[in-house]
Amino acid sequence: MYGFLVIALYLVAAGLSAWSAARRAERSVAAYVALPAVLTHGTWLALTLRAQPGFALDIADSLSLFGLVLGLIGSLLSWRSGFRGPASLLLVAAAALAVGTGSLSTLRISGEAGWPLFLHVTLSALAFGLLAAAAVLTLILAFQDAALKGRAPGHWLQALPPMESMERAVFSVLTLGFICLSATLLVGALFITDLFSQRLVHKVVLAVAAWAIFGTLLYGRVRHGWRGRQARQLLLWGFALLAMSYFLTKFILEVVLGRHWG
Repeated sequence: MYGFLVIALYLVAAGLSAWSAARRAERSVAAYVALPAVLTHGTWLALTLRAQPGFALDIADSLSLFGLVLGLIGSLLSWRSGFRGPASLLLVAAAALAVGTGSLSTLRISGEAGWPLFLHVTLSALAFGLLAAAAVLTLILAFQDAALKGRAPGHWLQALPPMESMERAVFSVLTLGFICLSATLLVGALFITDLFSQRLVHKVVLAVAAWAIFGTLLYGRVRHGWRGRQARQLLLWGFALLAMSYFLTKFILEVVLGRHWG
């Protein structure tokens, strides 16, 4: 029941947001549908996790958690008339990521994990969701740039804010994501005792590499005014490393090898 309701609400909110963006309407009811979608999604995920022993997230539940953050960002953007087009894409992504909630049953950690791990998971969800949103906005910005340089720009461009506004939004979201990622790495150090025995080497190395790329990009933006294609490519490379850090290593460890971290 929860699953159908969550997906239906997200898709309705996405459709309303896209329709409002196409009409360039000043007001929209999309946000009033998106917020219940996010709340219902969070309730569904919380009930799913409480019904399972231990404290750990399998791949499907992790994707759902990150989708929850994307849904929240999409619902916030749907309040702004110029950003309802991008908001609709984030809401569709949230619906897609929510589909697998509770669908997998992988090896889980039993017992109490303590507040450091709980805080680490929360911060990592915020970081990944924000950086995923920044990556989605960056892809939209890239298509927008290519279309404007083309001979016959599509009418869909009218549903998007000016490129300068999009670029400011990308770096604003990126900054928040970088702060959360920095906090995630710091908190993660509290429960790491041995990188090798806890099977965290590849995860940490890739996450730190992504953090370094994002930090370099933000420094270049502030110090040298980096923007354009090179900045977009750097952001997408950083997000690719971050996605590999979590999902590729998690898939290999849990699904292929049948083990878990820590």
